[in-house]
Amino acid sequence: MNNLFDLSGKVAIVTGAAQGIGESIAVELAEHGASIVIADILPADNVIKKIKSLGRKSMYIRTDVSDEKEVIDLIKETLEKFKKIDILINNAGIYVPSPTTNTSEELWEKTIHIDLKGTFLCSREALKHMKSGASIINISSIASDVGYPQFAAYCAAKGGVKALTKSLAVEFANKGIRVNSIHPGAVETPTTKQGLKNKNLLKAILSKIPLGRIGKPKDIANAALFLASDAASYITGEELIVDGGWTASS
Repeated sequence: MNNLFDLSGKVAIVTGAAQGIGESIAVELAEHGASIVIADILPADNVIKKIKSLGRKSMYIRTDVSDEKEVIDLIKETLEKFKKIDILINNAGIYVPSPTTNTSEELWEKTIHIDLKGTFLCSREALKHMKSGASIINISSIASDVGYPQFAAYCAAKGGVKALTKSLAVEFANKGIRVNSIHPGAVETPTTKQGLKNKNLLKAILSKIPLGRIGKPKDIANAALFLASDAASYITGEELIVDGGWTASS
């Protein structure tokens, strides 16, 4: 194992880790030695089984990241079991298409509350206990830079995550805590899989991607491992775009 990517002894919280990108990140960090706290509203038996097979410690805490009390409890329970927090991956989010003129206030607020407020709450509470060398990684999206039609709430929330990341990075740099964001492009997950079965939509998306393929959760997990590790010890406040070249060609 490359020592730069060795996370042995580290404790990582991964929100939205029951499936998709979050699951892949949780397993990737565990493969490199980290103990994992899975925070999700969905059951995570499959992820826990994978982490256990790697010989790593894990714990599932049912958490709605948009609920302040549940986030406070998440941090409290993590500290009770593992005594510290070294890595926080703010991945939990929702992605619901809706024409802007038909977007309800309820959908707008739900998206902002989960995707942006949840990132803020988890970061705020974790930062109270993080020490020098710790790392926060926020999963944003290229939707923070590229307009997605019929995704006004999602684009706004992810743009907020991008700005929040930079603010936290500057505020906590003097404490040795790094804060970065990952900006995925099109990635095949349980959330996007159904839409990608539409051949016309798939063709349209692929036409925007110079590398000519849809991303895999593993692609994002690799980026998260890098940013969480000592290999990225001089990187903070940055946006790591993982999109197969989509934004480069826009």
